[in-house]
Amino acid sequence: MKILKIKLLNINSLKGEFEVDFEKFLKDESLFAITGPTGAGKSTILDVITCALYGRTARLTNPNELMSRHTGECLCEVEFEVKGKVYRSSWSQKRARKSSDGAFQSAKMEISEVETGKVLESYLSKVPKYIEDLSGLDFDRFIQSMMLAQGSFDAFLKAKENERSSLLEKITGTQIYKQISQEIYQTYTRKNDEIKLDENLLGNIELLSNEVVTEKTLILNNSKAQKLELDTKGNELKKVINWLENLQKLEADNTKYIQEFEQISLEKENKKEDFMRLDLANKALNVQPIYQEKNSLTQIINQDKEKLEKLQKELEDLKQLLQSKTNESLKTKDELDKEKISFDSNSKKLQEVRTLQTKIESKYQNIKEIENKISSQNEQKINLDEDLKLLKTNQEKIDNELKTINDYLIKNKNDESLKEEISLISKNVNDYKDVLKLLNQIEEKLQNNNLNEKTLQDSFTKAKKEFDEIKVLFDVKDKEYKNLEIQTSSFNQKEVNNRDRLKSIEKLITSVDEYKRLLESILKEENIISSSKDESKTIKTNLEEKTKLINEIQTHIQTLNDKREAELLIAKYERDRVNLKEGEECFLCGSKEHPFVNHKKSVSADETTSIIAQKKQIFDDENKALRTIELNLSKLETKIESSTLELNKLLKNKEDIEQVFSSLNFILTDDSKTNLEEEKQLLEEELKNIIKIRDEKDKVLAQRDNLQKELNTKQTLVSQNEQELYKLKSLIDQLQNEQIQNMSKKQSLDEELSKVYSKYELIFDEKFEENFRTIVAKKDSFINNETSKKELDTKLQGLTIQLKELDTKIRSIESSLKIDAEQLSKISTETKELQIQSKAILDVSDLNIFEKEITNKFNTINEKYTSLSKELVNLNSKNESLNTQIIELNQKQINDNTKLEEITQNFNNALLENSFSSKEEFEKALLSKELREELSMKCKALEEKYTQIQTLKIDTAKKLSEQKELNLTDKELQTLNDELKELQTSIDELQKSIGSLEKELEINASNMKKHEDKIKELEKKKEAFKVWIKLNEMIGSASGDKFAKFAQGITLDQLIYLANKHLQILSPRYELQRSSDSSKLLEIEIIDGFQGDVVRPVSTLSGGESFIVSLSLALGLSALASQKISIDSLFLDEGFGTLDSDSLELALNALNQLQSSGKMVGVISHVEALKERIPLQIRVMPKGDGTSGLNLN
Repeated sequence: MKILKIKLLNINSLKGEFEVDFEKFLKDESLFAITGPTGAGKSTILDVITCALYGRTARLTNPNELMSRHTGECLCEVEFEVKGKVYRSSWSQKRARKSSDGAFQSAKMEISEVETGKVLESYLSKVPKYIEDLSGLDFDRFIQSMMLAQGSFDAFLKAKENERSSLLEKITGTQIYKQISQEIYQTYTRKNDEIKLDENLLGNIELLSNEVVTEKTLILNNSKAQKLELDTKGNELKKVINWLENLQKLEADNTKYIQEFEQISLEKENKKEDFMRLDLANKALNVQPIYQEKNSLTQIINQDKEKLEKLQKELEDLKQLLQSKTNESLKTKDELDKEKISFDSNSKKLQEVRTLQTKIESKYQNIKEIENKISSQNEQKINLDEDLKLLKTNQEKIDNELKTINDYLIKNKNDESLKEEISLISKNVNDYKDVLKLLNQIEEKLQNNNLNEKTLQDSFTKAKKEFDEIKVLFDVKDKEYKNLEIQTSSFNQKEVNNRDRLKSIEKLITSVDEYKRLLESILKEENIISSSKDESKTIKTNLEEKTKLINEIQTHIQTLNDKREAELLIAKYERDRVNLKEGEECFLCGSKEHPFVNHKKSVSADETTSIIAQKKQIFDDENKALRTIELNLSKLETKIESSTLELNKLLKNKEDIEQVFSSLNFILTDDSKTNLEEEKQLLEEELKNIIKIRDEKDKVLAQRDNLQKELNTKQTLVSQNEQELYKLKSLIDQLQNEQIQNMSKKQSLDEELSKVYSKYELIFDEKFEENFRTIVAKKDSFINNETSKKELDTKLQGLTIQLKELDTKIRSIESSLKIDAEQLSKISTETKELQIQSKAILDVSDLNIFEKEITNKFNTINEKYTSLSKELVNLNSKNESLNTQIIELNQKQINDNTKLEEITQNFNNALLENSFSSKEEFEKALLSKELREELSMKCKALEEKYTQIQTLKIDTAKKLSEQKELNLTDKELQTLNDELKELQTSIDELQKSIGSLEKELEINASNMKKHEDKIKELEKKKEAFKVWIKLNEMIGSASGDKFAKFAQGITLDQLIYLANKHLQILSPRYELQRSSDSSKLLEIEIIDGFQGDVVRPVSTLSGGESFIVSLSLALGLSALASQKISIDSLFLDEGFGTLDSDSLELALNALNQLQSSGKMVGVISHVEALKERIPLQIRVMPKGDGTSGLNLN
């Protein structure tokens, strides 16, 4: 991968657009330098490359911070070559509206082919992944491969043994191995705790013994059989109780309905008059419409007669009033004609005078306007005169001020340069203050850190001693654990086999006991079924015989009933024959002959009735006996059905147990249970022994783990103390370097500020801040005077213009005043002439009052005449209306009298049709609608209630008769209820016992399942845990150092191998190797070929030699990180500042050797000697305003 071109816009201090084409810039060379002062923006060029490729930089977490201040957009773009193909990748960022104070918009990224311009990817989240796939380098590996960490390896070489681990981890990015070691240790600890918790939970599960389970199962089955028998008895008893309760209820209802029927019958008889009254009212309702029509018409005729008399009187009065109003109207008309002539004459004069008044008012308005204008112009002229005087005064004042300012500016001409120099002076003064403050802080920190160093050294020595003591104890316990591990390695399978066999034996013992109980129960149930079936057969025979007998008795009773009916009919005929006479027709058949009158037949219906009663009693007794037999048969069949179900259940259980025997290859013998119990005892003893040894091993493991934890804690403490000691020493060295650098900076600033202060006649001493404020005051005073001069010049020009404008305005106002005075005199004369003409036409004081008086007088007479005319029209109209009404009423009277005669005839006919003898009788029968409806509802309710009670009485009597025929018991209801209550108590107790047993057995079965599952789960966890025990022993540790140092050693070997390849090119004299001392796994040694391959520490290398070795290691890391990708562009950032002249010479020679490898090498530095030895340079030039530019030289 090779960088060909970069392009940037507004990135950090590089404000503006810049482009570097490395192919054109380097031509045939491959080594160049990026130079410039510290902070100018040299490393920004590297930020542009990483941001364009991966959307981020090594120095900034937020790419938004890349944009230069006071700009609205930025861009990073790079063209690079991979496997002969050129690509362009870019990252850009904008603010809203490209305004410098706008909000940041979403950044954009894009990668494309340079040759075709085809866009390959254009999403911010996808472009870095595409770059990674294309180049084979992610962001971290790109930084390690192309941005060489030579300075980091220089620190690595100089570090002590205990500091190298963290430095190597940081340089090579091998932090993952420490994380893996810590994760393994944490997983081991977590899984070990889980296993211990599971073992505790396993011991907490409570189980019933097999003997207890068998006993409880037997009790449960017996309880269920007993409950089934009691349930059958309870159902039969409930049936009898329900019959008896129903019989008692029917008897009570029958008595109640007989009493209610007697009451309702009496009530109906008492209300007989209401029924007759309702009948008459309903008949009167038929006549009522004609009656109402007749009364209504009679009333209308009488009203019309009264109205006619009233209208005739009103017509006479109206004629007299009409004559009076006609005379008054004629008189008023004459007065109105005279007033009209006078009104028209005065109105014409008023119009002429008003025209003249309008002209006069217009003239007055003109006079007023001119007078106001003259007054306003006089005031304006006075004000302008005053303004003119004030402006001339101000002009003189400004001239004096300008003279004073010009004198100051000439005298202090030297202060003008402060406008440009003050920012630099201010910066130097602030830097000088910061340096003084920093030097004081450094001195204080050095004193504190020297004290802390001694305390840390003592703590480290003590922690190391404690660590070594615990290590000895751990090794002893670890050896003991491994011996136990070997001893218990074969226990797991044996324990599993023993537990499985133990479960099978326990299951077989339970099954043997259950099997014997089942055989006894099956034999018992078979005997019950056999005896019940024999008894059932006998009962069925008796039932058939009894049914046959009852049918015969029922047939005999039917025959006797038929005979009795015939005898009753014959007896009736004999009574009727007594009334027959010879020669007269029979009232039944019509015959006149009666042959049986003298031949009577003797019959005895009472005797037959007595026989029927006897037979019915026999029938009832036999029926009762039949129901008893049926009841016994039903009980017996229920018993057989229950026993059959129980037998099937027992046979199924027996079959299930036999299948268990078969699956376990078990043959039942008399000694089976004894043999099984002996084998069970042996297995339990073996399992106890296994558990004991395992517990001992777990105890040793726990002790070893506790020592391991304590060892890790002490190791962590030693490492922490060692690291803190190293950090403290590094900090002291750093503070001493900072102290020297700041002393140098203070001296430089002291010299520069002394020159500046002397230029402005001031001394740079301990009062430098007070003198600096004097300089600032000089600068401010000079700038203020310059600003004031400009402002006064502008004001003076404005005053001159204002003076000219005021003079012109005053002359214009004087001319206008003369013209307005002449016009005012002319309009006043014209107004007086118009007033004389108006008075000659109509001499009144107020025209409006005069007009109102004549108008009111005319309107009064006119309104009176109009009112009289309207009144006459109304009176004539009313006269015509009255005449028409009188004619119509006369005609209506004739028609209504004719209709009344017709309706009266119809009314009389309706009275006769509805059985009313007179009008008075009809009126007496009439009832109001409310009263009639109330009476109707009462009668209807009484009738419905009578019918309802009658029906209930008949139905209840029938049901009572049917229930009495059943005759299920002779016992009292209370006795039966007591028996049922006692029986139900027994059933409830049994049900409670059954529920408790079932729940207890169910919980035990569930616990057995949990126990078995928990053992299996625990064994699986322990088997899987073996892997974590081994991993923890090999690479697990709380701090993560165990695996990290092992991995770092392998990484360091590979790194040294690759670094030696580069070292052969840069300096063949030297070769690197890792120390063979097991206590110094990360120590690097140097083989000096010029001194007989003598091996010596890297700490003996000079500055230049250290640079070459560090550079070789950095190049080795680049090759290691890039793997199979060829890296053809390298950037070496700083690392030259601490080299003396000889070391720098050696470093430059090494860089020239590196150039010959064909790679493009960019060196970033501010060292002057380096700039001179590398002719091709990209110079970063500060502009003085915090920004920089690029210059390619």
